Amino acid sequence: MEAQNAQPFRWHYDMLDDKNFHVRGRGLLLLLVSFFALLSFALLCLYLWWACRYRRWAAETGSASVSSAAMSPCKAGLDADTIGSFPVHLHRAPGTGDEASQCSICLSCLMEGDKIKVLPGCSHGFHPDCVDEWLRDQANCPLCRASLDRSSVAEAKEAVP
Repeated sequence: MEAQNAQPFRWHYDMLDDKNFHVRGRGLLLLLVSFFALLSFALLCLYLWWACRYRRWAAETGSASVSSAAMSPCKAGLDADTIGSFPVHLHRAPGTGDEASQCSICLSCLMEGDKIKVLPGCSHGFHPDCVDEWLRDQANCPLCRASLDRSSVAEAKEAVP
């Protein structure tokens, strides 16, 4: 019954004054700090987005302003002299005949008399063209990931009589 007797709430614009919307003291300081923190975060995100896009563009176009060492955290491949120093042998099929050898890079079978390049240290063999291309980009064995940097190659050559 009281709900029927109650008068509806009447609100008029003239009941509000400008003092209700003023921001003073700590509220103003908090508002300004929040605004500048949000602005700084947005600018940082935009800068990082731009830097990532620029680095990707520089890598695709080969721009000289960004060095390849800075672009990739991985170690670069081997030089042509080191790659050329690895021995090349003729492949001999295993005696059992059940085991088919294959180049693990191109996944084709190694036939009797095919040339294979043997990597020092791990003694894994691959087609020379396949492994040369791999070693230009990577300094490790494609099969076992054994390191083939200059020091390990020199140690392997000294160990072989």
